[in-house]
Amino acid sequence: MLNSLLISSIFLLCLLLSSSVGAQIFNNEVEAEINIESENILTDIVFSAYNKTSLKKSLRYRAMIVKNSDQTYEDEQYFILEPGERKNISKASLALEEDQRTVVFVLIYEDEKAIGKDRLVINGFDGEDDMKPKVVQQNSILQENGRTVSQDIDLMTGMVFENTKTKPGRDFYQKFYLEYNNNNIKGNEIVKVDEVLAIGGNTQIKIYAGDNLVVQFFLNPRSSYINEMVNQSIARVHQYFIQTKAINQNTIQY
Repeated sequence: MLNSLLISSIFLLCLLLSSSVGAQIFNNEVEAEINIESENILTDIVFSAYNKTSLKKSLRYRAMIVKNSDQTYEDEQYFILEPGERKNISKASLALEEDQRTVVFVLIYEDEKAIGKDRLVINGFDGEDDMKPKVVQQNSILQENGRTVSQDIDLMTGMVFENTKTKPGRDFYQKFYLEYNNNNIKGNEIVKVDEVLAIGGNTQIKIYAGDNLVVQFFLNPRSSYINEMVNQSIARVHQYFIQTKAINQNTIQY
């Protein structure tokens, strides 16, 4: 169920305006940029690229827009940039509600290496701009192009998605998300916080790493309870990734 939700919705990314992921440098030779303009009920999102070099560039871009947990736009094309040229490479017009968290991102590749990126969050929550750079690619896309799989997996560490239904659920997700990044957890699987209906009108939080259920508990709206469950959930998810890494290393050795 989780796998189908992720494939049909995201594996998007969140690219921050930082200039590097590890030793990788972005926007040095080719700069990616996202601009938005609101007109009436529609918001225009324009993706552009700028060639800072004196060389002609043969490139590929991958752009995506995700509204909450529903993928609404995806575009991928090859293009040419002349020296010093700035070009609009993709555009989308969407109706965005005021409380609808929307993540917009773009990657620019040269010879299957990501060299440019930009990311924008519309209607995000407080503290979100402190997240670390990250990219998440859709499973089907990763499987189609083996040459970029390793690089994309490196970039997608630290991503958390949500499917919450109530205010306490969203409060838990936001606190969990920030703590996940503050603790610099480098999981190699997508983490998803799912809120489902339970008996008696209550809801239950389920936290997955990939397709594996790692944490589940009944939600209580008390702030102290939410904070405690955030701490416990962070510890268990972190331990899951530590154990998974150890198992994978042991499998490779033997």
